[in-house]
Amino acid sequence: MAFFKPSFGTDLRRQSTAFFQCRSLHSSAPQFKSPVSIVHPVHHRVRYKKSILHPKYQTLLTIPKWDPRSHLFKPQAVQPSRVKTHWETTLAPDLMLANYSHNELKLRGRKHQEWDGSSPYHVNRPLRSPAGNAMATPDILPRTFRTVPFVTSIWVNTFNHRAVTEHAERNIPSTVMIQQITGVKPAPAYSGVSIMQWRLRKERNVGAVVEIKGAKKDQFLATLVEVVMPRVKDFQGIANSSGDKFGNISFGLDPEGVRLFPEIEGNPDLWSGITGLNITFVTTAQTDPEARLLLSSLGVPFYGRERFHNVPNLDGTKQTRKKGVVYYENSQE
Repeated sequence: MAFFKPSFGTDLRRQSTAFFQCRSLHSSAPQFKSPVSIVHPVHHRVRYKKSILHPKYQTLLTIPKWDPRSHLFKPQAVQPSRVKTHWETTLAPDLMLANYSHNELKLRGRKHQEWDGSSPYHVNRPLRSPAGNAMATPDILPRTFRTVPFVTSIWVNTFNHRAVTEHAERNIPSTVMIQQITGVKPAPAYSGVSIMQWRLRKERNVGAVVEIKGAKKDQFLATLVEVVMPRVKDFQGIANSSGDKFGNISFGLDPEGVRLFPEIEGNPDLWSGITGLNITFVTTAQTDPEARLLLSSLGVPFYGRERFHNVPNLDGTKQTRKKGVVYYENSQE
């Protein structure tokens, strides 16, 4: 019984025909662009030419993108954030109701002042600094549903003194510690000035810094509020005088508080030299009181006398001014 064996030329013709069919089916050349995504999770995303696609496959183009059968389907996170859901369903309406004021007008911030032109040296001269402040402040817009504050990101940084006095390799455990706590790879932090008393040189690696966004930001905030802060001994909270006048709140955790993170507490023997952390909440609040109100509603405790910056005068409230800062007498000590 004789078997038919195709020649080398026949096999080559079949391969070339399949290659040109592939070139006619896809809009991009296979040798320059891979039709398979290499970013995890790997999923086939191929762009088709509808005009030459076979009729029995044209029904696939009518499937919506959220359907897994579609070639344009993108796998997304299936676990929603509790912090984000709580802000959308509860905190946003409450903050809107607490901060809203009828017939509120835009409060103009301190701006750079122009020269009066009384001297010929005023020509082409830079503008003067704002009155009562070294830097300009933004305008405070009326409170609407578009200006409801929320936390955009969280900055975490550390300073390792042993990396300055001994060797820069002492900063490696601090960097790994921040990455273990936040889940984001930090960037090295370098000194900006030279300090002779600390034996610190400029441009020396003295710590690490990382910015947390998205779901990892919500997870870090929930762990900080629900696990770490309630267990810190003698922790009263964040001072009511904290803030940078632009809606950002900062505070610090000592090494004893850092040990209470679950990632560190589970393996205490692996972390010999734990350093403290400096944490900054970056919010969209227009004033510091709004930022403190937002963080307080998320479970962050505050204590002490409250300080106000660029806040309109409250009717019927006695005020005291000290070094340009307004304090209200009815606030809790």
